[in-house]
Amino acid sequence: MAIARAFAGRPRLVLCDEPASSLDVSVQAMVLNLLLRLQQEYGVSLVFISHDLSVVRYLSDYVAVIYLGRVVEIGRAEKVFSPPYHPYTEALLSAIPIPDPTVRRPQIRLEGTVPSPTSPPPGCRFHTRCPRKIGRVCEETEPPAAERDGHLIYCHIPLAELEQTQMALFT
Repeated sequence: MAIARAFAGRPRLVLCDEPASSLDVSVQAMVLNLLLRLQQEYGVSLVFISHDLSVVRYLSDYVAVIYLGRVVEIGRAEKVFSPPYHPYTEALLSAIPIPDPTVRRPQIRLEGTVPSPTSPPPGCRFHTRCPRKIGRVCEETEPPAAERDGHLIYCHIPLAELEQTQMALFT
């Protein structure tokens, strides 16, 4: 019913906040396919907010990964997901089950509690939980953007080092 109301006024943009969360997998697939069909049929853009990155990957052309209100990685979906560069994106993707039992990927478990979004830590907001924090620079300075083919990664770890880690983990 909410989808019908959202599209009734023929909008150019629809904000979908966790539209498939807590749905059975088969119902989830029907809802996602309906959204894709409506998007194509009406030429509408969808802004899709979700913690389920497998759903995000299925629906999205562009992806922004956000931690405590700050973008940590942004770009075309295939660039962000294959491989991810930011340690937070890497941790999120490591939690997605792989349907092939012969493929093994390390699962990254983040330690510590999530800081308050109303009082985020200084520097990189992810530094309190980052398994690859490199020191005080992460705690004191917001990370600069590093760019690779239109894909932006906000991290103090040098891009060459992030690339090396990703090659080892996701290939």
